[in-house]
Amino acid sequence: MSENLKLRTQACELAKSLLISNTEYLDKVIELWKIGNSLYDQCWDTEFHVFGVIESDTDHLPTTKVREHCSAAMLERSDKEIEEVIAFYKENVTEACNKILAKHQNV
Repeated sequence: MSENLKLRTQACELAKSLLISNTEYLDKVIELWKIGNSLYDQCWDTEFHVFGVIESDTDHLPTTKVREHCSAAMLERSDKEIEEVIAFYKENVTEACNKILAKHQNV
């Protein structure tokens, strides 16, 4: 399987996952941003655009791997901010995930 096909498959898996659950939201957003950058050199003005915007807006928040090193107070503040980000970008993320699936699912 080519690297490009692996990235497209992974993007579809992440998009499906984001459509059904917000579990590990930041990790999935960051991964989709990276995939968009890998497929297009830059994710801007592609179906991955919103993930770059969210990654930039949330780069100060802890990912799953980092959370174990954070205080309870920091996690509480971070979780509140993540919930706000999820709510704010919900429509855009849903639209982007559906575009990713439409464009890359049957490649």
